Amino acid sequence: MNTTAKSATGEFDAGLFDCTSNMGTCALACFCPCVVYGQNQAALKGGEGCGGAGFLYTLLAAFDCYACIGAHGRGNIREERGIEGGFLGDCVTHYFCAPCALTQEHAELVKAGKK
Repeated sequence: MNTTAKSATGEFDAGLFDCTSNMGTCALACFCPCVVYGQNQAALKGGEGCGGAGFLYTLLAAFDCYACIGAHGRGNIREERGIEGGFLGDCVTHYFCAPCALTQEHAELVKAGKK
């Protein structure tokens, strides 16, 4: 049963470039994005750690496909929170600013009480 409240505005609570409001997550997303991605996906599913999702992010990043997996994860968060958007926009967001996107997603999960 999904008990997470939906976004009241249909948008992410934090702006894409508000990433400096949480410097710890921002720095981790810059240097180890696979960890933040994995933690976000684990939190979305009610778990902890970064496990398989983080490994998959690393594997796809080795082939320069990190934006695709990042977009998939962002889509999961958007769906859970009732945030508007689509895969193409998510892919572009992750391609050009993955650390900011991952930090924004982290902030959304914190607001939702998932972290």
